[in-house]
Amino acid sequence: MEYSKTMLSSSVKIDGIYTVHYFEYTKDFEYSGEIHDFWEIVYADKKRLYITAGSKEIELEVGQMYIHKPNEFHNLRCDGEHAANSVIISFDCDCRELMPIAGMVITCGSEERRLIGNIIKESLDAFSTPLGIPFTRRMEKSGSGAYGCEQLIRIYIEQLLILLIRGNKSTAPVKKAESGRLLARICEYLEKNIQNRLRFEDIMKQFNLSASVIKKLFREQMDCGAMEYFTRLKIDAAKQMIREGNYNFTEIADILAFSTSQYFTTVFRRIAKMTPTEYSLSVRANLEKSGEDI
Repeated sequence: MEYSKTMLSSSVKIDGIYTVHYFEYTKDFEYSGEIHDFWEIVYADKKRLYITAGSKEIELEVGQMYIHKPNEFHNLRCDGEHAANSVIISFDCDCRELMPIAGMVITCGSEERRLIGNIIKESLDAFSTPLGIPFTRRMEKSGSGAYGCEQLIRIYIEQLLILLIRGNKSTAPVKKAESGRLLARICEYLEKNIQNRLRFEDIMKQFNLSASVIKKLFREQMDCGAMEYFTRLKIDAAKQMIREGNYNFTEIADILAFSTSQYFTTVFRRIAKMTPTEYSLSVRANLEKSGEDI
């Protein structure tokens, strides 16, 4: 008996990418705008953003995405009060099914956010070009990335687009995060207590869970421990405060419940790979060049 191979079709195919960015803006950041002949995804990761698409300005809340179609004028700004973060992915794709979802404000669910995170994670490995430099026009390969990292970037972008197209075709909105999930509840608890000092035992007591359950949950889904995740939340908040410029480093350390400003600097350096002062200078230096590109 002979076997006959069934060829698999590709409904969405990414031919190449131009940029993958993870930006950390100052509160007064504003970009003059550009036009290019490829697709661009904008995702609001921390605080709201205002984008222009053609002649209209659109507000993106945290967790929302917008897809700019080729040759559409677009720009981006913060609200003047809060420092924001965004993910921007630009790529080539010959798929007419993308047209109906271009121009829509899409609220991303947990699966879409997971894919965006995976794209950033693999891009950090695949490229030597820093993801936070606004004027990047070419992503330089690192040559030392993990096996298959470039292919995974393509797969994750294709999977993300397929999910969005399916959501549009079913006339149902992209599903929102399941707030009842245990991990989401724990993360929400940690975020609400970002200005407090928490111990691992506090999480166990709050959710009546054993240490092994919590550790397994975070290792499998967040790729870090619960307290490490909590520390990263604090450093993310510190970065935002630095970009907003309303507090000095000592005040930030106090607001985020670090025992001393020196300890804050030590933890910041461990997580961010630079001191608070170096981070502040690097953000300003990068964004001063943003008139060239975004």
